[in-house]
Amino acid sequence: MKLHTLITSAITAASLSLPASALNIVLTNDDSWATDNIQVLFTELKAAGHDVVMAAPCTGQSGKGGAIHFMEAVNVDRSQVDQGQVCVGDTDESVPFDEFVEGTPVMAALYGIDVLANETWGHAPDVLISGPNEGNNLGYLTNNSGTLGAANIAIARGIPAIAVSAADGDADKAVLVAAAVNQLLAELEANRAEGEPLLPKFTGLNVNTPANMVNHQGFKFANVGWNSGGIEVQFTDDLSQNTTAMGYVAQGVIAAGYASTMEEAMAIAQAQYSGKAGVGIALDAGLVDDNHETSEGVLLGQDYITISTIEANVQASRAKTALTEIKLNGLTQ
Repeated sequence: MKLHTLITSAITAASLSLPASALNIVLTNDDSWATDNIQVLFTELKAAGHDVVMAAPCTGQSGKGGAIHFMEAVNVDRSQVDQGQVCVGDTDESVPFDEFVEGTPVMAALYGIDVLANETWGHAPDVLISGPNEGNNLGYLTNNSGTLGAANIAIARGIPAIAVSAADGDADKAVLVAAAVNQLLAELEANRAEGEPLLPKFTGLNVNTPANMVNHQGFKFANVGWNSGGIEVQFTDDLSQNTTAMGYVAQGVIAAGYASTMEEAMAIAQAQYSGKAGVGIALDAGLVDDNHETSEGVLLGQDYITISTIEANVQASRAKTALTEIKLNGLTQ
């Protein structure tokens, strides 16, 4: 069956029918367990009949990729475990820096797989869902994504995984994103033969939803490619001059109550970062040359919900491997 949708029909399907077979799902993300995106998806997955447990970082861990704190004791907040939710990571900011252990997305995912799933079902989940992230994860930036990092550790374990990224963290939009995820799961389940996993072994999906979820263009199969949807990262010797980055900082300043207007917040942000070097954000700078029509960054810009197949593996294609072997023929054995 070809995937296609109008969001109204997706919501109707999710609310009026249960899946043919409920799935055991570990839900995680990299933005913390307190976001609207993950809490709404948790609720909607359960409403669709799935058995869901959540193991997410206690604090925001965006951009941590596959980071792990090896052999360091980490706090696990199980105060809501009776509701199927835990978070991983220290939250006491008075703890000295060298003793503070963040619960990275990979660590949270592993807790969900190794501890929570075994406590709940006695075996691995049918699928791990990571997200929905507050912001899209496209192209080369998936290498830095905590959302993808969490999905990849599940894929490496042979557990199907779906990384889901939304354009933002809007609570109303989160309901529409959750409906799309439930529709995707229903389609995978409908096409699964008895006894088979939801996806082939060592396989996952990278799913991105557009800002316009009310009038999106439907699902589109894509390639990850390199196109990051116009968002680039670039090192700068003065972060205060990076308008986009300062805009994000200013939003945080307002949210924390340190300023009442964007103008005031921008002034605070620029004063804080003046003369400080770091990685900033460039929009549509053309730093990465990939405008292929099947790249997810291109298709998302056309308001499609993109689905890309991932393997959690940095191995190059057979063709590129063969070409490299020829170039190194005189060196290798």
